[in-house]
Amino acid sequence: MASAGGFRKAADALGVEQSALSRRVRGLEDEIGVSLFHRNPGGATLTFAGVSFVKGVEHALDLLGDTVAEAREAGQGHLGRLKIGLTPSFISEALFGLLHRFHGAHPNVQIEMVSGHAADHLSAVADRRIDIAVLPEGVRVTGLDVSELWREALHVVLPEDHPLASEQRIDLASLSDTPLLVSEGDLGLDVLTRLGASPSITFKVVQAGLSILLAQAQLGSGLAIVASGALEQAALPGALVHRPLHLGDDLTVGFAAAWYHRNDNPALRRFVSSARHH
Repeated sequence: MASAGGFRKAADALGVEQSALSRRVRGLEDEIGVSLFHRNPGGATLTFAGVSFVKGVEHALDLLGDTVAEAREAGQGHLGRLKIGLTPSFISEALFGLLHRFHGAHPNVQIEMVSGHAADHLSAVADRRIDIAVLPEGVRVTGLDVSELWREALHVVLPEDHPLASEQRIDLASLSDTPLLVSEGDLGLDVLTRLGASPSITFKVVQAGLSILLAQAQLGSGLAIVASGALEQAALPGALVHRPLHLGDDLTVGFAAAWYHRNDNPALRRFVSSARHH
């Protein structure tokens, strides 16, 4: 109407009867309580209130268009937020690579990472307070989808003056006389049992992350068992060295992702697809 310059021209442009359009406009004016048009035989022009109304409507339509576009982007996983719960106390190159590739493909998705215990993360995933949890293999998961993301070699961290420090690789069986320190969050509670460790091998579960684990090893509390990804991020104290751990073959540990299959966050689906196809 405002751009057409009259009811008849506007009705022709819209493909409706002029009388129907006139009634619609009159009904709108009655509803908002102001006249939007000066009506005269030569056509119609906007009143002062009409000019203000049209400006507001045009702004609202622009905003609606932007909102629809954003909704489409979010629905396709290109916009939004992905909240990840991390059980390991470190971000290995493998995990960083997954995050980096996903961010490169979806730069408008905000990635939020939180640390915590596996049980807390799994509960939060089930309640949809976080989207996905990254945890070591062997953690019991029920009611969630789980997929292994990557595997890493296991290393033993020991004092540089330890008799086994001169070995290129250390056999797990040779550590039966020394307590082995394992971080619950980094490797899980039963990592050595899963790997076939001898019952004669004793290990202590440390309720802390990598830095405290290494500190305990440096203080002589035992030898630390860590994933190679942790060593990529850690600067070992000068008195410590690390060696690959093997039991016939080199030992590895897997890291998996757990998510709720009914979580309809498109960014989650994109991330899982990206991780699986890596």
